[in-house]
Amino acid sequence: MHSSECKVAVGEEVVSCSFRGRLRLEDAQIYAGDMVHVFRSADSYLIERVNQRKNLLVRPPVANVDQAIVVTAITQPPLDLAYIDRILIQLEYEEIEGILCINKQDLEDQNEIDRVKRIYSDAGYKCVVTSAATGYGLDELADLFRGKVTVFAGQSGVGKSKLISALLGVELLTGELSQALRRGRHTTRWVSLLRTPGDGYVADTPGFSRIDLVDVEPHELSFLYPEFREHAVLCHFPRCLHKTERRCAVLEALDRGEIPRERHDNYLMFLEELIERAKRKYE
Repeated sequence: MHSSECKVAVGEEVVSCSFRGRLRLEDAQIYAGDMVHVFRSADSYLIERVNQRKNLLVRPPVANVDQAIVVTAITQPPLDLAYIDRILIQLEYEEIEGILCINKQDLEDQNEIDRVKRIYSDAGYKCVVTSAATGYGLDELADLFRGKVTVFAGQSGVGKSKLISALLGVELLTGELSQALRRGRHTTRWVSLLRTPGDGYVADTPGFSRIDLVDVEPHELSFLYPEFREHAVLCHFPRCLHKTERRCAVLEALDRGEIPRERHDNYLMFLEELIERAKRKYE
């Protein structure tokens, strides 16, 4: 995807398309994953119209996404559960399935891998453990792509491009590892949508360091946590924030070990962020 043209799959063929003049005049935005109508003129293709999207991620900019694989490592770069949860919250908001991929299995402590996997499995997310270097878990990961439009997300340096290269047998642009930070330098210049076995597509998306919380009211945040939802509807107070309230079904589930404490800790941090945002909005 470039500013003036893009690659479009037309049947089994991939062609370069320019934007029709009307689209340029309307300043229409086209994103990787868009379904478009194309017009063939002599030896060139023009995009005439963009179909309505079922969803759109802004960061990374990909449309019509079925699922997002959130890639993380444990130590290189250091694990950031809050960062993972921010992405998962956005995916829940967009109604996109989130899947956690713990990469670099060959470099990490198995007990720590199991701990992180348990947190997100208990929260209701699919989890896979992989190593792009050794091929561990790649068959399981590849099976998830079938018939889906998939986004890879995660911090720079966790191995997104290397995973895609290993899975698809293509060499993606990656920078050398920064020895000072031991993080991969961001080298993905635009979003590319690649065809996968089993009639799927995968987007190689830039690593990004942070993501803003979605714009919801504080009392709505818990409904973006799958493991909270079934309990939140049983709370005594309709707008329960699940902090210290009496007869809070979420806190009761937390005490019983049915909700991962790490997830609730991050929830409280995000909740305060939304409360402060709401205060500024209504000042």
